[in-house]
Amino acid sequence: MDITQIYMENKNSVYRLALTYLHSQTEAEDVCHDVFIKMIERKISIFPGKEKSWLLTVTANECKNRLRFWKRHGHEELTDGIPVKETESMDMLEMVMSLSVKERTVIFLYYYEGYTAEEIAGILKITASAVRSRMERARKHLKSKLEGELS
Repeated sequence: MDITQIYMENKNSVYRLALTYLHSQTEAEDVCHDVFIKMIERKISIFPGKEKSWLLTVTANECKNRLRFWKRHGHEELTDGIPVKETESMDMLEMVMSLSVKERTVIFLYYYEGYTAEEIAGILKITASAVRSRMERARKHLKSKLEGELS
């Protein structure tokens, strides 16, 4: 598959995942570019159909590296919006973004990108049971936030 085609098909998913981790449009754009540059420079051969999974795995790792760096060296977090489809609820997306990084990442990959728990486990390099536990905790937190809004 041509790199241009891979880029066009996956750039939004890579960008949105980076944005869920970093909460900064500029940082997410940097990570997005870094991920695709790595793919080009290293001439990585990826099994056809597995490009998106590889890209999201590299994106998650790049974001974790930046977060570790910021934790050690300090960083002022800027909050930017995530581009969403018009049919999606902004209120729900804001609630998802208020979750912890671990919880919102699994929610994003499961509900917004359509990955299974096993696929998410491969992307994040954790066990499938850990993914399911994070999903359960995230759902509980979202439920309590929704109930708090309705009261």
